[in-house]
Amino acid sequence: MITEGKGKFLRLCELFLNAVNGILIIAIGVVIVCTIALLFNDVLAFIHDLKAEGIGTVLSSLLILWVLMELLENQVGFLRGHRFNVGVFVLVVIVAFIRKLMVASLKVDKMETLLLPIGTILVLSFVYFIIMRSESRDNR
Repeated sequence: MITEGKGKFLRLCELFLNAVNGILIIAIGVVIVCTIALLFNDVLAFIHDLKAEGIGTVLSSLLILWVLMELLENQVGFLRGHRFNVGVFVLVVIVAFIRKLMVASLKVDKMETLLLPIGTILVLSFVYFIIMRSESRDNR
């Protein structure tokens, strides 16, 4: 049984949680706008220089934008009452390593230095596969 004091406290906590969720959505939105500006800047720099590194930079900006959209979609879905998708956060880390690998592969002479990021991507991809498979079973 919830007392009146506990009920007021829980309503206050819910209001605070809603405010924090709103701030989080606004922050993700601001980062998305900045990433779009970065993407346009990278595309213009690539068009101007036409260097091979430019393709990696443009693709990495696209990956970041895609991950941010996934995070925003996950947060909005959670606020609508859908289940919280943990796999999105594993996906964020995978994309971060892919981005690091793309940039590093253009600068590194020895492939041995790329083995750790590649191994990490493989392990995280397996973890992501397990999480997504588990979540799809739970939704049935």
